[in-house]
Amino acid sequence: MLPERTWLGSTFFDHCDVVPQGMDRQRQCVPVASLCGPGGTEVVKLDVHFGWSSSADMRSASLLLALVDIAVVALVIACGDASGPKTNPPATVVVVSGDAQPASEVGLKLPLPLAVKVSDAQGQNLVGVTVTWSTSSGALSASSSITDANGVATMEWTLGPLVGSQTATATVTGLKPVTFTEIAVAGPLAQIILTRDTVRLLGIGDVFQLRARAADRFGNTVLVGTTVESADTSIVTADNFGNGALLTARASDKITTVRVTAESIVKIGTVIVLPPPCQAGTNAFSLAVGEAALLSGAAASEFCVQGTSAGAEFIAIPFYSDFSGSLLRLSISTGNTTIGVSSNRFAPSFQLLQSGVGSQLVRDDAFETKLRERSLAELTPLIPSPRAAHQESAGRFNLSVAIPQIGDLLKLNTNSSSACTNANVRTGRVVAITNRAIVVADTANPASGFTAQDYQNFGITFDTLVYPVDTANFGDPTDIDKNQHVILFFTRAVNELTPPNQNFYVGGFFFSRDLFPLTTSGGIQGCPTSNFAEMFYLLVPDPDGAVNQNVRTVGFVKTVTIGTLAHEFQHLINASRHLYVNTGSSAFEDTFLDEGLAHMAEELTFYRASGLAPGQNISYEVIQASQKIKDAFDNFGAANFRRFREFLTNPLTNSPYVNNANITTRGATWSFLRYAADRRGLSENQLWFQLANPPAGIHGVSNITRAVTPDLGSWVRDWAVANYADDFIPGLQPIDTHLSWNIRSVVSVVNEGMWALTTGQLETINITSVTIGDGSAAYLRFGVAANAVGGGRITARGAPVPSGFALSVLRTK
Repeated sequence: MLPERTWLGSTFFDHCDVVPQGMDRQRQCVPVASLCGPGGTEVVKLDVHFGWSSSADMRSASLLLALVDIAVVALVIACGDASGPKTNPPATVVVVSGDAQPASEVGLKLPLPLAVKVSDAQGQNLVGVTVTWSTSSGALSASSSITDANGVATMEWTLGPLVGSQTATATVTGLKPVTFTEIAVAGPLAQIILTRDTVRLLGIGDVFQLRARAADRFGNTVLVGTTVESADTSIVTADNFGNGALLTARASDKITTVRVTAESIVKIGTVIVLPPPCQAGTNAFSLAVGEAALLSGAAASEFCVQGTSAGAEFIAIPFYSDFSGSLLRLSISTGNTTIGVSSNRFAPSFQLLQSGVGSQLVRDDAFETKLRERSLAELTPLIPSPRAAHQESAGRFNLSVAIPQIGDLLKLNTNSSSACTNANVRTGRVVAITNRAIVVADTANPASGFTAQDYQNFGITFDTLVYPVDTANFGDPTDIDKNQHVILFFTRAVNELTPPNQNFYVGGFFFSRDLFPLTTSGGIQGCPTSNFAEMFYLLVPDPDGAVNQNVRTVGFVKTVTIGTLAHEFQHLINASRHLYVNTGSSAFEDTFLDEGLAHMAEELTFYRASGLAPGQNISYEVIQASQKIKDAFDNFGAANFRRFREFLTNPLTNSPYVNNANITTRGATWSFLRYAADRRGLSENQLWFQLANPPAGIHGVSNITRAVTPDLGSWVRDWAVANYADDFIPGLQPIDTHLSWNIRSVVSVVNEGMWALTTGQLETINITSVTIGDGSAAYLRFGVAANAVGGGRITARGAPVPSGFALSVLRTK
């Protein structure tokens, strides 16, 4: 008898029925089954039928059964090896418990551990899977844990020190992490935190707002009231308000304490009322007119100057620099040692406003600010792709674009609000071709605009004036379209950027997206709306105001366009060289410096057009003396001085190196770059080239400190002095002057007859309060009586002045 054999796991079972011997019927066994282990493989069934009538048949059947056994073993091997079944990969990880527990105190371990379950695709729990844990705040008991027999992994979490939402994350390789969130609340009252542990008051009447905050051991605010009491009210009084008190000095040159309580917690603070400045025996500077005393850091806490037999007048210029964008709040007391002086905002006697220098429409610098910010945000991440394509001659970089012919029509995207999407395509006709320029006019431009000769003249001006000046100073542009020309697209799309009936205008723009290839090729990411050409966009005449009711005469547009060419061409050179020439850089130049160099390109073009040169102390009298110089100033110089005027009207919180493209920053950056070039000497071409072509990783402030001076803060401080003193006070040191321009003369005319720099009076009895920003200065006038010593004492919100503070005291009369 041959048995039926069934393979189950790793065991054979025999279970055939017994058939009487000698029967002449076919004998039939039930199926032989192969069941694989819990690894998830399917059940395989083999139905085998046997029949025999002789001993030979029985021997054949025995052989057949042996073969069946071999086949079953082979199937089992296919399911898994002899060591046991394999585990399926993790498919899901879910939170089991520990998420969103009741709000818990900062710094404490949560009462419930964090728990996650890991399962396979069939929902079976997986054992032995590693779960990695991390947290944004606080500490975990380990960096990983292993799932148990139920597929669960746990972790203990101690919250971090800050109140608010905190998160922890559980991660299984290959799966999306899961996050636990907990709200941390402040602990019990443990301390009182004061605005200042030691407060310095400048003298009788000086006031400081002391804040006293109840807090837990980590400094988180606890909602408990505080009370402030003065130990000696004859020295300092404390008027409580909420959680703090207003401290007022009632005597000079005294020290006392204040007691601050919150429930059972007590904090003692110290109040020092300083003596009046310039006491007997204090060293005082004896300055000649035009001479300055410079004090820095702690030494600038007090300044004293000597009056002559006829008295003397001075200006104190507090300056602050920390390159972190901080604000410094100062209090200054003279202790009644100074006297008042009159203002000096005068109109020059030669003031002759002609051709609208002070009354033209102003350029919409806010538009360019947004455009530069958009370029940096949307295009910087794409830089590696076109650079790689250029190096590999991929995309369109291996194509040569034929120079179009006059009359050809070009389709050009003019969208300035999006880099690589939402194309706004305009049709332009080629109207002039010169050695370096392809001049294109929008076919939909308003009537009565430029003539064919006007367009030809723009091309010639670009060839003979703008191109040689900008390339000599900043380097050659790229030629990605390989036609050795720059497209000047005069289009109403630029006019459309100005809303109806406005007193400002957009003169044109360059958009760095046009330097990017259009298509994605070979893994290289493209910019589908790029025009893939060196080009920029320019304003067109609109004498009838057809576009948004804004009238733009032919003469006006001619004047602003030439300066725009110089400005935007620098942007094109700077961006193209950062992108394809100086390939170690991972970003475009910082906005403030890129704009400053573009304004410098305008000034450099002024020198070439006027025949003048840097270092000649150009006054408005010189500008008026020649029509050639006057035209050059109107085209290339006046706009820079308008921007600088805007800075001078608010020097307290503006700076030449804050990274934005605001009009005040741009005016300051241009002026400082001119001052720095004059002070530095040597080759100007080399300086501008270095700034436009920095090494890898260098940009913004680090670019200036590399190319100009490592002591940038001190140079900006001296520039701030020159902004007040240049061509106004005799006997100045060169570092306190502007060598190329008579600043008072030119700014006063551009400002319609009034000197633009905002100055203030140093209070003689009361406390003078002033706030200055990083890279900024204040201007405080004061006098000292005959044969007397006067000056002031300075604190920074009740504390000594910081190391980045400097004070220049300049004698003016």
